[in-house]
Amino acid sequence: MLELELAARFVRKRRGVMLGGTALAAFSGIVLATAALVVSLALMNGYRGAIASALSTGNGHVIAFAGSPLPLGRAKELAGKAAAVPGVVLARPVTYATALALDPAHPEAPLPVVLKATEEPPPFSGLREWPAGDGPAPCAVGTGLARRLGLERGSTLRVRLAPARGELVAPVLPLRVEGTFHLAFAEFDDRWIVLPMRALLAVRPSAGVAGIELELADPMAVAAVRPAIERALPGMLVSDWREMNAPLFAALKWQTWSLFVVLSLVVAVASFQVSSALVVLAIDKRRTTGMLRAMGAGRGLVVRTLFLAGTMLGLAGVAAGMALGVGVSALLTATRAVRFPAGLARIYMVDSIPFHPSPVHMAAVAAVAVVLVVAASFWPARRAARLEPVAALKAV
Repeated sequence: MLELELAARFVRKRRGVMLGGTALAAFSGIVLATAALVVSLALMNGYRGAIASALSTGNGHVIAFAGSPLPLGRAKELAGKAAAVPGVVLARPVTYATALALDPAHPEAPLPVVLKATEEPPPFSGLREWPAGDGPAPCAVGTGLARRLGLERGSTLRVRLAPARGELVAPVLPLRVEGTFHLAFAEFDDRWIVLPMRALLAVRPSAGVAGIELELADPMAVAAVRPAIERALPGMLVSDWREMNAPLFAALKWQTWSLFVVLSLVVAVASFQVSSALVVLAIDKRRTTGMLRAMGAGRGLVVRTLFLAGTMLGLAGVAAGMALGVGVSALLTATRAVRFPAGLARIYMVDSIPFHPSPVHMAAVAAVAVVLVVAASFWPARRAARLEPVAALKAV
């Protein structure tokens, strides 16, 4: 194709400081703008993934809540029915309670915590089974809470439960730390304590079992498995980890696309540099285009040649920018460049954010960048083709 060969020569042979400088500025601008867009979307995708992973790990993929506290025996029976549903790999009774963790160093300032009581230790606790024995009940605590209270394996922790109706004294539950867990989610790591169901029911028999927690073979398949779970557990309120956190993920989605739109404007600004480079290229090559017109080439060939030259320059910048963005994302993830201290982790909910480029986001970046580059190349090419052959040949 003649136009493509001429365009490639125009782009490769850039003589003069003006032409070389504008071409380099256009290429660099497209590269940096595209890379910034890729890295920003990778950050948002990694943030969403980190939150989703922690939520689905700490809370179970599906939870069926009872309208009133269940006896432990009845809860085990229902858990057995739920475990028989295809796609469910684990079902266990679970109950929750709020409490205050007593800090020996600061007894006047107890820390609010959440107690999660289960029959078997959750996989994230690092325990295969609850250790037997006399004395305080075993438990696993989040790494943030362990750090704040100075806890380690074998330490004793005392938590005070809220008084039940008719109680004058709030019961205190002694616990023995058997392990710690880290879910990279501040709410879990800084506040959660996991303990045996029997330990909580021993001091608070009226608490009963709140519901059944289920883990699926595929956490993203909750929509397909949920109807069968609802049929197996009639009368219970079934919810999944996505539904319980729908407002959070909706906000993250809109934030991601808002960021995409804003940074696409940066790519649009960079694409105007391609127009500038193409104008300078048209001026520099007007003798060549004049000769082509004099030999019988039509305006269409000149338009296509200059258009392809600008497009090739812009697309090379887009490709290099996407590769740079992916490389920077991998480097930032490997070095954990975006991590937060304890105070900020409670605000952002995670202690670090990985950068994960999404194929969908990469396709969107490529599509928008290509459209902008093509649009920026068309007008200068069409204007340059209007020059008459005689005037072009007279140009110095």
